[in-house]
Amino acid sequence: MAEEAISTAILTVATIIAALVLVNAMYPSLYSASGSILSMNNRAAERIMTDMTVLTEWYPPGHAEGDIALEAWVKNTGSTTVTETDLSHVDLFLYTGNGMSARIPAADWSHELLNGDGDKNWDPTETMHLLIHYDPTGSNKGAWRLRIALPDGIYAEDSFTYAG
Repeated sequence: MAEEAISTAILTVATIIAALVLVNAMYPSLYSASGSILSMNNRAAERIMTDMTVLTEWYPPGHAEGDIALEAWVKNTGSTTVTETDLSHVDLFLYTGNGMSARIPAADWSHELLNGDGDKNWDPTETMHLLIHYDPTGSNKGAWRLRIALPDGIYAEDSFTYAG
């Protein structure tokens, strides 16, 4: 009987030590995995709360040869503020009537925030006025599409008719 008690005690102590070693080995990886999951969850929630709508586009008739000054108005319809830093990384694309697309370089467009609070951030309900210079040479008249994309991948687009 004494031998059984000693054997049981040794097995119990060995089981407890093995369980502690396993917990110590697994805890750091579980902790870092939960941190990664929380980070991804926060990023996904931010993307869900970010939204915008292209309200309208307009270009002046009789534009200069090789340059149209396309104007567009885009509203922040989400509940997230787009920071000044993020605004400097916005991408603009024009899909012209001939199936071609063009990324508009940052030097060829500018923006102004309308009905805002005076800071440089694009807050919810504020409208951004875009002025885009583009050389339409070689582009067809007809349906064009403007796409604005934020750094987090959220984009809005709208079609308009280019008459030349």
